[in-house]
Amino acid sequence: MNRRKFLTLSAAGAGAMVVGPWFRGRSYAAQFGESPSGAPSLPENRRAKRVLEVFLYGGLSPWESLYLVENFGRPTDPQYPNEQFYCFPDIVARAGNCGFPTAGPVGQFFAQDADTQDVQLGPFAYQLWNRPDITSRMRIVVQKHLLEPHEAAVPQALTGRPVGQPSAAGLGAHVQRYFVDRGDGERKSPHSYVFAIGGLSGDNVSAAASAGVHPGVARPLLVKVNNAERLDELLQRPTVGANRASYDELMSVYVEQYQQRLRFPEGDVARSARFADVDQARRTVGNVDAIRGVMDDSIFDARAGTACGQSNGFDIPGVSLNAARHLLTHPDEPASYVCVSDVGLYEASGGGGYDTHSDNSRDQAMNFDNMLRNLLSIINGPGETDPTKLSLDDTLIILNTEFGRTAFSQGGDGRNHHPYGYVTSFIGGPITSAEAGIHGNIRNSSLAGTYATPAENRVAALLALGIWPFSPEAFAVSDVIGAESEAQAAELAINHYLGVSL
Repeated sequence: MNRRKFLTLSAAGAGAMVVGPWFRGRSYAAQFGESPSGAPSLPENRRAKRVLEVFLYGGLSPWESLYLVENFGRPTDPQYPNEQFYCFPDIVARAGNCGFPTAGPVGQFFAQDADTQDVQLGPFAYQLWNRPDITSRMRIVVQKHLLEPHEAAVPQALTGRPVGQPSAAGLGAHVQRYFVDRGDGERKSPHSYVFAIGGLSGDNVSAAASAGVHPGVARPLLVKVNNAERLDELLQRPTVGANRASYDELMSVYVEQYQQRLRFPEGDVARSARFADVDQARRTVGNVDAIRGVMDDSIFDARAGTACGQSNGFDIPGVSLNAARHLLTHPDEPASYVCVSDVGLYEASGGGGYDTHSDNSRDQAMNFDNMLRNLLSIINGPGETDPTKLSLDDTLIILNTEFGRTAFSQGGDGRNHHPYGYVTSFIGGPITSAEAGIHGNIRNSSLAGTYATPAENRVAALLALGIWPFSPEAFAVSDVIGAESEAQAAELAINHYLGVSL
């Protein structure tokens, strides 16, 4: 089932993003994300200040990377022979092309799962083996849902909602809304960014930038990395050129005239969500210099990448992660959320970086290794205090994906879609060595036993930032398995994903 060639996600989509002070005319009982009095929450000194989400687009195969159980799938297994790690004979050799020592163990012990099975980091995750500063702050969570097509699974992974729900919003929209609502009006650049290059329009990768039922002010800035020069051109506003000031003044007059028509006879201004969005869009167009100010002209320049013996003159994941580093550590107006869509050093057979319907071992090894090399290069290592790199003490890193890959082969050397038991991981932020480990389990059948949902993933990330996630714009109690109240839902999500018992 090969996927079509990537379609262009126009950088002009950035024009739909609006940032700036929230329209003060609206009235709410409480601001979005405000925790109720007495609600369970992380102590303020344990909360993350920023989130970097890496979306492993196409479906990471866990068996060779983050969830290797040597006892499962052996050739002598009476129920499931030659499955999971033992599905393909070339796994170790492919990892060897990435620098993995093929003469040694095939995995490194990480933790025991809910069935007390020893789970190892596999050879495709070899870059993590010598980084205990990372793995000692990593929590792997078993997830499960029932959606096999990318078109449905991708938006669910990115928003926590099934496709088609009006309230489905990317994590960045919740974060953007929260911080804009509490801003003093001085900041003009975004709090949230999404690098959602590529993908079929039907796959909905751009769901990461969706605002759901939030106002337009919540929409993150969507950037197509391999066409960033188009964004730079738009930010320079060439269509108005030297008449920019006059244009902005005229638009202000038109908007103010429109607002006067929204007054009641006694003079009070009517609350209008659509007017608020139009007014905010006007403000944003006038503030494009602020966006240009935080985006160094060179952060999206093409640069070469090499992994597992393969080279590419434009390493899109590498450029994206470096740009994320720049924005998250900006000295004046740092971002609070950046999502990077990992489309691989080279696109996999089915599309994205990990949709490996053929050549599973080659493409999963190469693209996961490339992502890890780039990711680890922007995180401070032991003894490092580089302010331009990420610190796990205040940054939560999420490795997310829409589903896993089947434990058995497809077409001889590929794996099909498998949402019935796969893993994501949370690294750093509130997670210390005391919280590192595994929540849930995948059994020798390749099906999840204990698991969490994509919605819980989103809920936990918001709670890690101190944002209360239960509201009409975000999530409900029913989105968390086993919860009967908002307080219980918060406790469960924090415990499952962050490992913290409140």
